[in-house]
Amino acid sequence: MEITGKKSRILGLAFLIQFVTSFACGVFVLPMATGVKSFSGPEGIGRTMATIAGNAGLIRLTVFMELITAVAVIFLAAMLYTVVKKGSEGLGMTAFGLYVLGGALLVITKLILFALLVSSREYMAADSPASMEPMAGLMYETMEYSFRMANFAFCLGLTFFYALLWKVYAVPRPLSLWGLISIQGVLVSVVMRLFGMEAPILLSVPYIPFELVIGLWILVKGVQTEAVV
Repeated sequence: MEITGKKSRILGLAFLIQFVTSFACGVFVLPMATGVKSFSGPEGIGRTMATIAGNAGLIRLTVFMELITAVAVIFLAAMLYTVVKKGSEGLGMTAFGLYVLGGALLVITKLILFALLVSSREYMAADSPASMEPMAGLMYETMEYSFRMANFAFCLGLTFFYALLWKVYAVPRPLSLWGLISIQGVLVSVVMRLFGMEAPILLSVPYIPFELVIGLWILVKGVQTEAVV
């Protein structure tokens, strides 16, 4: 089988960019900016607005990094499609469409976050009027739901992509199987949160290092260009 060169490096780099930006933003920047681990049920919208207003620079950095992530994931999906389309062009296009949807929802989420930042600064400048809190609460809940729907779309798209990676043997099958199985834990976690349930972090732990590992693997070893069906 022939090993790709430039395409492999680009695909591996896309995996790494997505991993670095999403991980750094979700684990470090966003918690520092908001004082919470995630947007999942604020104790009080007024307190959240005060925290956001006091961390305007970090919020802007979050928006910037997530916009880069949105571009990276769509580019990643396009590259994955070119690799796996021999396995099933229709399924590959479905996965790509889900990724585009997820990227669009991610952009919407961060635009709402920026709007919440503007509202929060006005809220603090106006001496925290209670009349501004209901609209901010609505933006907050909309942002949270949009983010979860984006993750749902990404998880479905990745399920199809990893299944096709396994089918065409683009990477070693144990590696694609790791991605296929571990992303199901993330998907279950996302669905649980969509329905207002607490999801144990252990569901997502097996997937956390996967994008880093597969990105490095593809950079070093490349991908197979001939499908094995």
